[in-house]
Amino acid sequence: MKIKAISLAILMSVSTVASVVPVTANATGIPVFDGANFANMIQNAVNQATQISNQVQQINSLVRGNALSEQALKQLGLGNYSGVISKVSKQASDVNQLLAASKTLKQSVSQVQNEFQTLYSQAGTKQTPDQMLANFSKWSNQLQDANKTAMQAQATINNIADRNQQISSILNESAGGAGASQVAQIQSSNQLLGVVAQQMNDLNSVMAASQRATITAQAQAQAEKDAMRADWAKRNVDSRNWDGAKGKGY
Repeated sequence: MKIKAISLAILMSVSTVASVVPVTANATGIPVFDGANFANMIQNAVNQATQISNQVQQINSLVRGNALSEQALKQLGLGNYSGVISKVSKQASDVNQLLAASKTLKQSVSQVQNEFQTLYSQAGTKQTPDQMLANFSKWSNQLQDANKTAMQAQATINNIADRNQQISSILNESAGGAGASQVAQIQSSNQLLGVVAQQMNDLNSVMAASQRATITAQAQAQAEKDAMRADWAKRNVDSRNWDGAKGKGY
């Protein structure tokens, strides 16, 4: 039985952009990993994570700009200024979490991209099924962790937006026209938060598809590994039978 040669040509074609789902099947029915499409999805994830990180920096500036001091609230004539100060303090904490999450997301997908390109960028490079299993298992876990981080960041975005609305309501009710400019800034911040929230959704979709692709690659590597082991076992049995037959003079 001849072992099917392990072709990594698709894995190595990282410069080709494909738009189909990164799963096909060869003649034996074994799933084939579409490395070109995977590379394209990871590039999209990196671009999205970078854009999100930049926008979170803008949100940070807007929220910090809305961080009214107690003195400023007193000048606006707010009777509930201490409540606003408390909410603004929580905003600062949430924004710090969002900043950290956006940096983690960018680093996570960038690491997967760099490792993938290093391992599969040169045509002719081959890896054993065991090496492929280890690599794609690692990347699958990294993408899963990044997805969790993105979902946590989305919850933080919602918290910030909700609290912005609460602060706006207090300013509108208590400060009248004097707080109008602050309300406008807060609403601008909320609009940007809405954009980032949608981008988080898009990023989640891309990373989920990328993780499914790594699972497909693991399945392919495992199938190749099993085929090699079965062929090796068969060759050993055939060899022993042949040696035995020669010993009997056949």
